[in-house]
Amino acid sequence: MTLETAMLVALGLLCALLSILLFTRVRSEKRRLAAIQGMSLQEFSDFLTTNSRDGNILSIAGKVSEVLKTGCGCERIIFLRKQRGMLEMNYYFGLTAFNRPDFRAKYTPELAELLRKTYLPQSVAAVTGALPPLLTSRLREFQFDRFFPIFWRDNLYGVYFLKSNPTTSGSAFEVMVGNLAHSLSAAYHVRWQESRLEKLHQRQATVESVKPETVRPRGVPGQILKLVRHRSTESIVPRIVEVLHKELGVQRIAYFVSPKTDHDQPLSFKSGTTDHLDLPERSLFNSATHDLGSAGVRSLDLLAAAYPDAKPWVEQLRSAGFRYVAGFPLSGRRHGLLALDSMRQPGELTARLASLIGPAQEMFENAHSFEQLEELSYTDNLTGLSNQRYFRKRLVEEVNRARRYQRNLALIIFDLDDLKGVNDRHGHLAGDSLIRRFGFILRGSIRAIDIIARYGGDEFCVIMPEADSETCLQFMQRLRTKIAESTFKLDDPPTEIRCTISLGGAIFPLHADSDEKLIFAADMALLKAKGKGRNQHLIYSPEIMIGTASDQ
Repeated sequence: MTLETAMLVALGLLCALLSILLFTRVRSEKRRLAAIQGMSLQEFSDFLTTNSRDGNILSIAGKVSEVLKTGCGCERIIFLRKQRGMLEMNYYFGLTAFNRPDFRAKYTPELAELLRKTYLPQSVAAVTGALPPLLTSRLREFQFDRFFPIFWRDNLYGVYFLKSNPTTSGSAFEVMVGNLAHSLSAAYHVRWQESRLEKLHQRQATVESVKPETVRPRGVPGQILKLVRHRSTESIVPRIVEVLHKELGVQRIAYFVSPKTDHDQPLSFKSGTTDHLDLPERSLFNSATHDLGSAGVRSLDLLAAAYPDAKPWVEQLRSAGFRYVAGFPLSGRRHGLLALDSMRQPGELTARLASLIGPAQEMFENAHSFEQLEELSYTDNLTGLSNQRYFRKRLVEEVNRARRYQRNLALIIFDLDDLKGVNDRHGHLAGDSLIRRFGFILRGSIRAIDIIARYGGDEFCVIMPEADSETCLQFMQRLRTKIAESTFKLDDPPTEIRCTISLGGAIFPLHADSDEKLIFAADMALLKAKGKGRNQHLIYSPEIMIGTASDQ
């Protein structure tokens, strides 16, 4: 073989090798894109829309598993569901000859902290230190090397473990899985809240559908059970006082109860008397409710002897015809003190109060549970501000109030000027961090009577009662300057960024005579402000509509 022939053969082999490498690279890239191609953009949009509307766990979880299996080619998958403080196997794919109890772990605070860091897939090595040795051994045996959690706020619902492949190593896969995990966690969270509401409705339906005599213990009045219809803790307290007035057989009763927050004074409610009664000193109230506990009864003479500083208040009660005080807490958070004119002996009165306090507390907790659910439905999860639903409700109320009393009302709508740029440069988690920090600044920038809400995305609204055009403009200028001068710190990676906002404002009734028209006017002012460039604020005027029309 001549030298030329040898070189030609070597060249041919080299070309063949390069062709094989190119072919392999193309196949690898096709596989890498399969995760995205397996679900079209429209399918992915339909998937997110369906989840937003009904949050069906089975359909969402099934779609996640299908994408991981067919779209990404994952050979092995397990899902450990959190139940009663344990992570236990709920779903598996690609495993044979295994013991299900091996795949379980206690949900410890250390494990919780590791799992709640991010929705994105991570290396199993990041979490094995918090897993039991048996589970770690099984994960290694079956070559599971990546995981991603399913959580919402502080609630973890489960965790997926995968055996990775070349398809699951790209950023496209991580972004898609992060979105799928977020959607599935939202479905779990919605179902959790719905189950709580269902239990409350079932309890209410049971009480209302059965005659009181058949469901209450002997001596517990049906009047207390009827209080289950009340869903506000503040409205149910005077009703409880009225029931106690009737059931204890007294002529007059006064009830002093601790407020919702520690910064306020005790509240008072009366029945059967019109006498003015001062509130007890906070220190006396705390000491007396602690000493008396639940249904503990003490005469006014003994109360005055135990607390010498309380004599003026005790004498006022005595002058109004009261003889006893008794402890009557509504819950572990809301303590109460009853003043009574009962002719019963303390022992008899104690027994009667003891039979009433349990049902009264249950009705109060029922109302408190409904308040918590309503508050949750009005709260934006990311910022802790009010959400669009609450904003709409309050805007209608404030417009009606302003109309009734012929007052001004300002509405301001604003948004971040370049959130998309932040997401593109630093990722969506950085964008969420920015919005969260922005909400914190807003809470410290409004008046006590103002209502602030996250309208959606990066849009926020402020309702300003009693505000005219000048007040509105001053607020917009001050807030715009404050945001522009602020530095926002991002955690991962550690970065400091600056941002600006654009604002639009409108005044009722100067610019609009209804809530819908007020939103429209403020929105048009915002659009015009953004059209003038970033970091701008503008209040509505009829010329805005002319300018907007001419710009189109």
